[in-house]
Amino acid sequence: WYQRRVREAVVSTQSTGEEGTTEEDGSYRIRGLTPNCPLTFHVRADKSDKIRRASPPSQLIEIGEEDKSGVNFVVFQEPTTFDITGYVEVSSEYVGSTKVHLIEDKGKAGGKQVHSTQLHESRIFVFPDMTLSSSYNVKIESSLSQSMYNFTVPDVKLKSEGPFQHVNLVFLPIRKSVHQEQVTRASFTALTIIVLSMVLAANHATLVPVFTQVYHSVVNRGTGGESMGSTDGMEYIDDVHRGGIRRPKSKKK
Repeated sequence: WYQRRVREAVVSTQSTGEEGTTEEDGSYRIRGLTPNCPLTFHVRADKSDKIRRASPPSQLIEIGEEDKSGVNFVVFQEPTTFDITGYVEVSSEYVGSTKVHLIEDKGKAGGKQVHSTQLHESRIFVFPDMTLSSSYNVKIESSLSQSMYNFTVPDVKLKSEGPFQHVNLVFLPIRKSVHQEQVTRASFTALTIIVLSMVLAANHATLVPVFTQVYHSVVNRGTGGESMGSTDGMEYIDDVHRGGIRRPKSKKK
């Protein structure tokens, strides 16, 4: 917490009602007090919506023939904002790949990111001057690949209450074993082969004649011959795309 001078706080005497208002530097002056009379001074919290209470609540002072100074009070103001602090439990090797985001919860409208910070070696983060009476989510983002690491991204919900709130987050990624990585790659390769096989099987009747014609066209070009008159393999593929496969006509005997 920190201290600062409070302006426009009202200090008064309980018995006589004289008042003084603090200046920019927090000082105040009350004139016209009766000398040689004990007076009780206190801060009028009802005179300002910014002041919650004062410490001490009051002071009994004996006023003499000379001016009296040093009648000081500490006032506690109503907070208008609050701070969020936090600590992330994470291994040093993953600090550089970790970010912390603060998302303001907008209810049905979703969330709005209001702060984001890169995690440092201290693992401590601060989001200052947040709006009161709002709900927030503190989330971690990692640039680690989930194909190489197993981890769960922590997400903490909180509501603005008091001058500050502190949250602790645990982020413990575990590197996958070589066997797990190989299984992942093998699974992807197998899936690719299965998909290609299904495509070929579904288009077998169309693709086989096309590949056969292209093959014969390439062979005939290499030997100086021609295939299907003036129509080469690529023209044949275009014809198939436009009107289907050309079947050779059978001659009547």
